[in-house]
Amino acid sequence: MVKFDAFASGIEIGGLRSMLDIKILVCYILDSVKLPMTRAQICDTFQETGLANYFDANSAIDELLQTKAILEKEYVGEPHLYVSGIGVNSVAELEKQLLPGVRERAVKAAIKIASRAQSERETAVHIEKTDEGCNVTFEVLSGGLVMMSLTLAVADNLQAEQLKEGFLDNPAALYSDVIDRLIGDK
Repeated sequence: MVKFDAFASGIEIGGLRSMLDIKILVCYILDSVKLPMTRAQICDTFQETGLANYFDANSAIDELLQTKAILEKEYVGEPHLYVSGIGVNSVAELEKQLLPGVRERAVKAAIKIASRAQSERETAVHIEKTDEGCNVTFEVLSGGLVMMSLTLAVADNLQAEQLKEGFLDNPAALYSDVIDRLIGDK
């Protein structure tokens, strides 16, 4: 019988009510995503999917760090979490305890969150107010070099923010589309 030792508050129907399940899912996410993630990104994943609340996700991370199932290392100037060999072995033995839909939903949300963070590190967006509206400058960076810089004029700050969000969701798409257009592939 599953032990319900996690809070039900803040989780959706089908969410995780066992701390063991939450810990397994943390390790599963880190093993599946293959990108370093911060504690906040893991907690955001749980909250976005409604699988566990913030406090249980943080408690699970603390316990996993104590048992060395996950490790914390510096990456781009801040601590990020990685699954250790112990965590990978635990996932291999226990992942079937989690429903496939739960695993898929969590990994999909985690990839989206981790990819967005990576996009924000590898790009820059500057919004400058003008008399006519705003100029939005998009930059794609690689190793500190500006690979592309594009400035668009828009009517207002709302449009500027919408463009910024769309760019940060997939900056590589804009870069490759511009290259394709310029060399005549589209």
